[in-house]
Amino acid sequence: MPAEVSVPLVLTGGTIFTGAHSDATAEALVVDGSQIGFVGSAADAVAHAGEGARLVDLGGRFVMAGFVDAHVHLVATGANLLQVQLRDANDLDEIGARLVAASLADPDAPRLVGASWRYEAVPGATPHRTMIDQFVADRPVYLLSDDLHSSWLNSAALAELGITPDTPDPRGGRIVRDDTTGEATGHLLELAHYERVTPLLEDVTADEIDEFVRAAMNVYAAAGVTTIVDMAMVEAELESLARLRDAGELTMRIAAHMLVNRADDAAGERAQVDRAAELRDLYDGDWLRVVGIKLVLDGTIDGCTAAMGSPYVNGTNGDPIWDQESLNAVVCAADAHGLQVAAHAIGDAAVAMALDAFALAAETRASDTSSAPRRHRIEHLEYADESDIARLGQLGITASMQPVHLDPTIMANWVAMIGAERANMGFAWPKYVDGGATLAFGTDSPTAPLQALPNMYLASTRRSPSDPTLEPHRPDWALPIGEALLHATREAAYAARLETLLGTLEAGKAADLVVLDRSPLGAAPEQLLETNVDVTMVSGAIVHGSL
Repeated sequence: MPAEVSVPLVLTGGTIFTGAHSDATAEALVVDGSQIGFVGSAADAVAHAGEGARLVDLGGRFVMAGFVDAHVHLVATGANLLQVQLRDANDLDEIGARLVAASLADPDAPRLVGASWRYEAVPGATPHRTMIDQFVADRPVYLLSDDLHSSWLNSAALAELGITPDTPDPRGGRIVRDDTTGEATGHLLELAHYERVTPLLEDVTADEIDEFVRAAMNVYAAAGVTTIVDMAMVEAELESLARLRDAGELTMRIAAHMLVNRADDAAGERAQVDRAAELRDLYDGDWLRVVGIKLVLDGTIDGCTAAMGSPYVNGTNGDPIWDQESLNAVVCAADAHGLQVAAHAIGDAAVAMALDAFALAAETRASDTSSAPRRHRIEHLEYADESDIARLGQLGITASMQPVHLDPTIMANWVAMIGAERANMGFAWPKYVDGGATLAFGTDSPTAPLQALPNMYLASTRRSPSDPTLEPHRPDWALPIGEALLHATREAAYAARLETLLGTLEAGKAADLVVLDRSPLGAAPEQLLETNVDVTMVSGAIVHGSL
């Protein structure tokens, strides 16, 4: 960890966005060691800092609380940076060209791994092993979808995993098969992907995990992200973060949710919850803390695996990964431990299941007036029934959503799968706010780009940062930029129970802040795409740029 500033810093000559509300600003801010010492007028800031302070003229720049990414997969993000990048590959030929180039660049690699292919880029949105075989057939190829809920394999990869026509589908997953021959097509959905591909690719050394974390931290610092809320963490990753923390290498704060998987019985699921509570007691610092558990209730709309109240346009539907009884038991057990539950629920049927479980947990603990707020949360919420949107506010549930998942460049297949009528109610950010829910913004990296400013552009326009000419989805639901910034800082911190430490710029809080080269308040949203992160500071130490 870089050393904190040695003398008080007075930042003045720009705009200090305090985050108290969507247009709250001040003239100056004092960084005093690892904390914010003062926020207010320039004259009072100088007086507070005293002799020996260093005055920094911002030259019209903009200071705000560091971004809090409310939904991240940290180690996967670092690993993704080292894989064949496919997010912007728009057709099969481009995917194939990148695979061939990677194969030629490393002919001795035992396998190729690609990241973030999109259904829109695949002929008929139907991945098949032969499509990859024509480009690379001499070694296994594993291509991870951009939502990380499925994988696309070539024939050699299917053979490496031992998948045959007789291999059964796991509960909550599917090995897609040819309708005529019964052979696997190479497309693995949900738990078929998680139980077969994920363990193979995550069989890495502790040193490799450390390097993944370092790579991710560098990119986050450059993006102005000072805190991440990790979803689906496992113990090997937590141990890596503890090593880096103890070595003074962490350059951002991490709040972690431990992944709880389906097990053979209720006892196995309860044991995972109990272990998460033990880890919460072990990791409870300002730099690294376990705050709860992550449950995956359904899949994705693009893959037709999200659990919907009515079938997809193609007549299929996604089955929930958890049944209601098992879900209730795990949520109530976590709630009893004081753990926060983060439930991945994208389809309206899964959202309703999560809310039913949260309501039961609240009813169960109703007589315990001494218990701290759990601030349970639902992740993604891409399509929910209006009555359930209202229930979030009533139950005090956070709506954890990702503007980047609304990028028009990836929306065509999403809309096609559920139809225009339901799509019109998708990503209903203002409705959650109006219903009284906390709305926390993140990126779900590496399923989407982690850069915070393009994410804010999407939040304030619902247009694509990479192609703003594309028609936005429900632009009437775009948010004013000041409000969007609050959802990515103050509200995201509150959702992770970190509001006393960070999320706004006020005296006594950690000096976690970002300096942008211009103010986005009152400017055209397009300015966000030209704005640079000049400085990122965490706990009073500069981790990106310089003052």
